[in-house]
Formats: sequence, C-alpha cells, structure tokens
Amino acid sequence: MVGILYESEEWSSYKLLEEIQSFGIEACLISLEEDHAFDRVNGCDLLVSRIFASAQFRGHHKSLERMPGVIKQAERKGIPILNSPRAHFYETSKALSTALLREKGIAVPEVYGVFLPDEIDLGSLRYPCVIKPDCGGRTNCTAIISEAETMAETLSEMPAISMIAEEYIRPVYGYITRVEVIGGECRLILKRSVTSDGLSAYHLGSVYAHYADCPEKLRQTAVRAMALLDIEFGSLDIIETERDFYIIDVNAVSNASEDNTEMFGFDLMRETAAYIAGRFREMEKRNDDDKRNI
Repeated sequence: MVGILYESEEWSSYKLLEEIQSFGIEACLISLEEDHAFDRVNGCDLLVSRIFASAQFRGHHKSLERMPGVIKQAERKGIPILNSPRAHFYETSKALSTALLREKGIAVPEVYGVFLPDEIDLGSLRYPCVIKPDCGGRTNCTAIISEAETMAETLSEMPAISMIAEEYIRPVYGYITRVEVIGGECRLILKRSVTSDGLSAYHLGSVYAHYADCPEKLRQTAVRAMALLDIEFGSLDIIETERDFYIIDVNAVSNASEDNTEMFGFDLMRETAAYIAGRFREMEKRNDDDKRNI
C-alpha cells in the first residue's frame, strides 16, 4: 500500500493517486488534517509526501505540525517516505535549503536574515530585496522591496510568522526558469514570464514557454541541487543573468493543475507516479529477496 500524505484538496493529489493505482499498486490518500492520520500510516508500505510548505496559508497548520511525528512513526515502523524526511525539512525552510546550496558552491541569493516582521533591523538590509515566508510558497506574503520606508509599510501588513529577507536577483531576460526534476533527470524545463510587480507565478498571470535550448550547465546544476537536498522529484525556480544563474526556490512537492498537462504537453503527475511505482517495485523486490535469504 502506498499512502499519499496530503493537506490540500488539490486536483494533483487525486491525479497522483489515480496514476499510481493505474500501475496496479494499491494506494490511498491520508489527510494530515484528520485525527486518524497516524493510524492510517501504519497500514502503508511506502509513504509519499505532498505536504506543501504553503499549507499554513490555507489554514492547514495541523499538517505541518504533525509531519515530524509522522516521520518519526514511519522510521519506527520501517516505512520509507518519498521524498525523504530530509527533503521535507528543506521544503519547509528556504533559509535551510539556501544555506546548503551556497555551502556547496551553487549560486543562490544572499540571505540577509530570518526574522519575525516586528523584529527586523531595516537598516541592516540592502535594497532592493525580497521578503517571503521561510516556510511558504505560491508567492504568499512575498514582495520585492526597493527601500526601507516601503519595507516598514509592507511588514506591518505581514502575519507574525518567520520571514526571510534576501538579495533581489533581477530577471534581466524577463522570465524565471522552471525545472521539474524526476529521478535525477530534468523532465520539463519552462520559461515563466515575470509580471508587472516583479513576481512570477501561474496564478498571477505569468505565461509559459518551453525552453528547449536551456544551457546544459543549468540542467546539470538543477540535478545536482536536487541530489544535495535529497529530493527525488520536485522543482526549482532559477533566474539567469549575464554572469550566472541563481536558484531562488526549491520545492520537494511539485504541483500542477489540470490545464497544465495540455498546456505543457507533459503529464507531471503521471510521470511522478511512474517513478514512485518503480521505486515501490524495487522495494518489493528487495523485501522478497531478503525473505528468500533468511
């Protein structure tokens, strides 16, 4: 049994379930918002995490709070998790993932600090800069700030959650590069346009284009970054400049809407399910081999 841990009624989670089942594998959805989640975990042979860092912005605090407990329970029971527990903690802390990539020599924005909105020293920042939740996503509470006065006004409207302030990397070519990595391969590479406020997201009106001539070095770096973060399937957002390219966000949980499949000519949930099914079959074979060797 494959248990898909989820918190949000996303089309993609149900699509992933359907696709895993299409490979002849028994699977179920386990909502971490429900009190019986821990009991249901015990009946699984493999868990797949779809707990988004943005869960708190949908009021799904329980899922983020319960995930460490689920991880400990799975470890005690010997139930593997995809992506790994380590990947989940990188998913839920931009500061943590950025620090590791920087340490390994990968270009990332400089982080000025992690703080609560009412604690920051505005004079300690360099402008323009970006502020966003340390645990967040989908551009929730994200802003590009040009000066200290604007920062003070913006912070006054932010919730009392941990925020990260970092260097603003200008997307000089007018797009963000989105890379979907599955099993150590770049499976989908897109250009996503930047909107008038400097942000880039599908729900903000950004448009996509395939990026067939994406530089090989960028592809290799994307794969290396995911391996360093122990993310077997997920996505990266990258800004290219004249000097270098910078990884500005990494996701251990990828999302797609139903219209994205036709738009991109690529079924992300189907391909992710195929990878999960392969890993599940490998696990079954190892278990069978171990039993024969007893």
